[in-house]
Amino acid sequence: MQDESEPPASARAPGAASSPAAVVEQARLVGLRQLALPTLEDVERRRLQLWLVSLLLLVGAVATMAMASLWPSARPGFVSPTVLRLSMVALTAGFVAYTIEKERHLRRLTRLLVDERVLSSALANRLSEVSALLEAGKAINSVLELESVLDIILGSATQLLRSDAGSIMLLEGAVLSVVCAQGSDELLGTESSIDEGVAGQVARSREAALVSGSTGGRRHQVSSALCVPLIRRDELLGVLNINGREDSAFTEYDLRALSLFAEQAAAAIGNARLYEVERNHVAELVELETRKTEFLAAISHDLRTPLTSLVACTKMMQRRTLTSLQRAELTDMADRQASRLAQMIEDLLMAARLEAESPPPLAGINASDVAHDLAAEYAVTGRTVEVDAANEVHVLARSDALRRIITNLVDNAFKYGGAPVRVVVAADPDGESVLVSVIDHGTGIAPADRARVFERFFRSDAHRSTAGIGLGLSIVQGLVATCSGEVWVDDSDGGGTAVRIRLRAAERVTF
Repeated sequence: MQDESEPPASARAPGAASSPAAVVEQARLVGLRQLALPTLEDVERRRLQLWLVSLLLLVGAVATMAMASLWPSARPGFVSPTVLRLSMVALTAGFVAYTIEKERHLRRLTRLLVDERVLSSALANRLSEVSALLEAGKAINSVLELESVLDIILGSATQLLRSDAGSIMLLEGAVLSVVCAQGSDELLGTESSIDEGVAGQVARSREAALVSGSTGGRRHQVSSALCVPLIRRDELLGVLNINGREDSAFTEYDLRALSLFAEQAAAAIGNARLYEVERNHVAELVELETRKTEFLAAISHDLRTPLTSLVACTKMMQRRTLTSLQRAELTDMADRQASRLAQMIEDLLMAARLEAESPPPLAGINASDVAHDLAAEYAVTGRTVEVDAANEVHVLARSDALRRIITNLVDNAFKYGGAPVRVVVAADPDGESVLVSVIDHGTGIAPADRARVFERFFRSDAHRSTAGIGLGLSIVQGLVATCSGEVWVDDSDGGGTAVRIRLRAAERVTF
C-alpha cells in the first residue's frame, strides 16, 4: 500500500530517496534493526512474516468470536460474550492498523532498495561505458596509420554497443565513401551523395540519428541503426554507422554513448590524416634530397668530362709542334665537347623556364615538315632517321616546342635505344588529334621504370654510365603539357621502345 503523501519514485531526487540514512530508518521501522543494510530478500521475508502473523491473529479472532457466541451469558463472574466480541474486534482492528503501517514502511523500504539497485546498476553501466571509452581511446591513439585507426574505431564502436555490423563513411567533396566496414565487406568503396539517405541527412544537419524500423538497401535491411557525424574542430570528416542486432534495438542512451565516442574518433581520424600528410611530405623531402644528391653527382661528373676535354684540347693546341691534321682533330674535339656542354646547360635552363614561365599561345604547325627537317639535319651528322608521315598533318603546338620534343626523343633513341630510329606522324581516325611516335630498336625500358622515366634527373640502373643528366624526357613532358597534349612510353611492334605523343589536330592554314 503506497503512502499518498509520498511522491512517486520518478519524482524523487535520487540522492535523497536512496540515501543510506533513509534506508536504515525504514529498516528500523519495519523491525530489521539487526541488518546494517537490508536487501530486497530481507524485506520480502519480513513481509511474509508480518502477513503470516496477521493471518494467524485473524484466524484466532474468528475462532474466539465463534466461541463467544456459544458462551453462557447468564453465569455470574464470567465476561459477557458481547464484551468479548467487542474486545476481539478492537484487538483485530488495532493489529490490522499495525500491519498496514508496517506494510507501508515495507513498501517504502522496497522502493528505496529498488532505487538504490537501479542507481547502482546505472552507475556500474556508466563506469563500464567510461572504461570502454577510455580503452577505445587508448587503442585509437596507439596508432597513427589512417587505415588502422579506422579499423580500431569501428571495432571499438561495435564492441561498445554489442553490435556486429557497421561502417565508416568519409566525406570527399559532396560524396560520402565507405572506407571501412564490418559485417558487410561488399560495402567497401561504395559512394553516396550527401543529399541522399540517412547518412547524408546526418552529414548535412551534423546531428546524430537513431533509426528504428526497417531501413537500409534491399540487400542490407536492419531493424535498428545509429548514425553519428564525425566532426573535428567544426570540420565534418564523415559519419559513423552502427547496425543493431535482430534481437535488440538501440535506445537514446546508446545514441548518446556513440555520440560521445564519435568525438574521440573524429579527433583520431584528424590526427591520422595529419600524420599521413606529414609522412608524405617527409617522403617527398627525402625523395627530393635523394634526387638532388644524384643530380649533383651526375651534373658534376657530366660537366667535368667536357670541361676536362676542353682544357686538355686548349693546352695541347698551344704546342707549336702540332701538325695541321692534329690541330684540326683537336679543334673538332673541342667543338664537340663545347656543344655537349652547351646542350647540358640549355637543358637546365629549359627545365627552369618550364616552371617559371607561362607558355605562349598555340598555333597550327605542320608536324610532318618538322619531322622531315629534323631527319635532314641528322643525316648531315651521319645518323639516319626514318620518317613516316603524310605531307600535311597539322597540330596545335609551338614550333620551337615541337621541334625540341622530337629532337630530345630522337637523341634519346640513339643514345639509349638502337638504330634504326623512326618518326611516325599520323592523324587519328576521328580527326580530333595527331599521334607522333618516335620508335627505336633497342632493348626497351623495364616496366618498373616506365612510370619514372619522365621524372627529373631519373636514370635507370642500366644507363647510369651513359652520358647525360636525366632531363631529356622530363623536358619533353613539360613541353607536351604546354601544348595541351599527353606523352607515354609504349612497346614498338618490332621490339624496342616507342614514345608516343598525342596533340590536338589543327586545320591547315593557307595564305
